[in-house]
Amino acid sequence: MGSNFNNVPPFPSDVPTIDLRCLSYNKLLAEDVAESEQLFKSCKENGFFLLNLQGSNEGDEMLELAKFAFQLSEDLSMKSDKEELEKYAWKPPGSIFGYKGLGKTKTEDGKPDNAEFYAMAQDDMIGNVAPSAHPPIIEQARPKIKEYCTRAHSILMHLMSHLDKHLGLEAGTLASLNPIDQPSGTSLRMLHAPPLPAGSAARGSVFGHTDFGSMTLLFNIVGGLQVLVPPDAEPIDANYRYVKPQPGCAIINLGDAMIPWSGGLLKSNMHRVVVPPGEQKTIDRYSLAYPMRPAANASMRRLAKVGANEGAETEMNGEKDICAKDWEKLRVARLVGGNLKRVAVMEVKEVEA
Repeated sequence: MGSNFNNVPPFPSDVPTIDLRCLSYNKLLAEDVAESEQLFKSCKENGFFLLNLQGSNEGDEMLELAKFAFQLSEDLSMKSDKEELEKYAWKPPGSIFGYKGLGKTKTEDGKPDNAEFYAMAQDDMIGNVAPSAHPPIIEQARPKIKEYCTRAHSILMHLMSHLDKHLGLEAGTLASLNPIDQPSGTSLRMLHAPPLPAGSAARGSVFGHTDFGSMTLLFNIVGGLQVLVPPDAEPIDANYRYVKPQPGCAIINLGDAMIPWSGGLLKSNMHRVVVPPGEQKTIDRYSLAYPMRPAANASMRRLAKVGANEGAETEMNGEKDICAKDWEKLRVARLVGGNLKRVAVMEVKEVEA
């Protein structure tokens, strides 16, 4: 995947960036104590870090799968008939899988978004449920997509194993809440944002939101992703910082499920996608998101004894036992009612669409 970085304009040096830790997956596989501590610090401070996948068999395989998925995403966007893709359109709120065309949702300023995506349910791709219909290009890629989901899940499970230790949980606790062989909302999303016409007003691709799931594995080569700094800051332009993509690295971020499980100790931070900086704005932007969600029947009760969120609502700190599927519905409903400000804004827009 690193060679793809050679085909895009350089990321500019004069834009505000967030200084994310770059952790070695190889060291984490080797149970390096210092690297594990850095992972925990990142999850407590802003919920984001870079993961260098180079140098391990599993990591190198993931990078090759990402290279394949980037090409698949480009072929889907550039070689497929849009009217044909609309036959597989997403139908929120009943389903958030399938094709979403440009401008189907709104950004913070009320303008149509500048992104299209195709989302594939993990349950569909690995065989947890009966297969859904997809365009031929996706159907032909099923074995590779299954392999992508399986590999991404395995990597995130290892990261979860380190969090088990730091949270004082029994080994395998977090993994048991995110099994790959049980129904969940986990997906692979291939996103594409075309360059805007010269002279047109700037339009973002994905507005400010937090992820509903447990942990997300993200690949992008062109900039545009921004993270709120610090996590509790007002979500205004001045408080967002670009993430600079790095060759051989995935971007990892925690989702909202980690808040109740950790009693508020871990962070799920707001992020958004805007027009790429500098000369990168002149080219197509592709990204691959694997947002892992808990099993639908997983309990959202607080797991850790060391949480910091004593004053939060019961659904936030996990004192009330509720399954993940109902917890997600509750949070969407509260967002629509304006009671929770910054959780999974994308999901609310899907419900309202």
